[in-house]
Amino acid sequence: MNKKTVILLIFIFSTAVMKAESTALTELIHSAKNADKLIMLKVFKSELTAFPSDSGSFARRFVEAALYASNPSDLAIINEYKVESYPSIILLNSSGQLILPVKKVDNPAEMEEYAEMASKMKHDPKPLAQCDLDYRNNKMDKTSLYEYIGKRTSLGLDNSEIIDTYAESATASELLDKASLLLFLDKNSFNIPGAYCNFMTQNQETIKQILKLSDERFNRLVEKSVEYSFRKICSGKDEAALNHIIDMKVHTLNAGDGEVLYNEYMTRYFHATYQPLKLAHQAQAYVDAIFKHREQRKKALAEQNKKLFAPFANSAEYPACALKLRNAAQYVVEILSAKSILNDALSWSIAAEHHAGDNDRYYIYETQSYILYKLGKRDEAVANMEKAYHAIPQDDIEQRKAIGFNLIKMKRGEKIY
Repeated sequence: MNKKTVILLIFIFSTAVMKAESTALTELIHSAKNADKLIMLKVFKSELTAFPSDSGSFARRFVEAALYASNPSDLAIINEYKVESYPSIILLNSSGQLILPVKKVDNPAEMEEYAEMASKMKHDPKPLAQCDLDYRNNKMDKTSLYEYIGKRTSLGLDNSEIIDTYAESATASELLDKASLLLFLDKNSFNIPGAYCNFMTQNQETIKQILKLSDERFNRLVEKSVEYSFRKICSGKDEAALNHIIDMKVHTLNAGDGEVLYNEYMTRYFHATYQPLKLAHQAQAYVDAIFKHREQRKKALAEQNKKLFAPFANSAEYPACALKLRNAAQYVVEILSAKSILNDALSWSIAAEHHAGDNDRYYIYETQSYILYKLGKRDEAVANMEKAYHAIPQDDIEQRKAIGFNLIKMKRGEKIY
C-alpha cells in the first residue's frame, strides 16, 4: 500500500467519524427539542468505568448519552468541549449550547447538584459557558466578542486577559471605535490590562476627545491599568517589565514626582516578591526621595505664594506623603529583622505621624507597634497598638477585629511577623 493510498484511507475514515459524531449530536439535539429537555453527556475514560451507583435519575429532565475517550468516534466531541479529566459531564441546552463549564464529577450527588444548576439556566438564549467555549475555540467575530465581554462585565467577571488579547491584534481604528472604548474603559475600568494601557497612553488625547473625558478621569483609568499590570508583574517576578509601567504612570504626574514614584514601585516590587536585601536598599531610597520631594515642594510653593511657607502638616498634599513614609516602614517591618533598618523604619513612621491627617493615624500607630514589637519593646508596642485600636473609625468593623486580634497576640508574646 503506497503513501497516497494510506493518506486517502485516513481522510475517508476521519470524514466518516466526523459525520457519525455530527449525526449523533444532531439526533440528541433533535430529541431534546422535541421533549423540551436538556442534554447530559457523561464522559468516561473507557467503557469499563461509570459513575458509582448511577441510577439514571436524570431522564425526566435530560436526554442522556455516554462518551468514551477510548472510542475514536467520541474524541472529536470530547476535544470540542475541552474535557480534561474523567469522569466528567457536559450539559447542553436543546440548541446544543454549553450551559455550564464542563465539570469533573465523582458521584451522583455532585452530578445532581450541577444538573440542578443547569436546569435553572435552561432558557438562557446564549449561556456564558458556551460563550467561554466559543472564545477558547476562536469562534467569535468582533460583534460576538463585544457581547461576550458585556455579558461577563454584567456578572462582575474580570475581562482583562480578553481585552489584552484583543488589543494586541486589533487595529487602531477598531480600538478607537466609541462602542469599544465605552465597553473596555467605562465598564471594565477596574481591570484594564497592559497592552490596552499602552494603546491608551499613545492615544490619550483622541480617547479623551471621543469620550469627553477630563484629564483627571483619564488619569484614574491609567492608574487602574498600571495597578493591574503591576500585580501581574509581581506574580510573575518580571522585574524587566517594571520600568515600562512606571513610565506609563509618570505621564499622569506633575513634574518632579517621577523619582518618588519609581522608588515606590520598586520598593513594593521587592516587598511583594520577598527580596529582603533589595527591599532594605530600595526602601531607604524611597524615603530619601519622599523627603527630597517634600523640600522641593516647599520651595516651589513658597515661591508661588511669595510668603512664608505654611507648616508641612497644614497642606492637603503632605498627609499623602506621610502615608508613603508609613508604607515604606510597613514594607520593611513585614519582611526584615535587622535592628538597623527597623530603627530607620521607626524614624520614618514617627515622621509620618507628625504630618498625617487624623483619619490616617491608626495606620501609623499600627506600623509603629509592629516595629517596636520586632525590636523587643513589647510594652511600647502594646501601647501603640491600643492607640491604633482606639483611633479606628467605629464603623470599620473588620479593621477593629484585625487590630484587636494582633493586640491580643502581642500581649501573649506571640509572633506576628
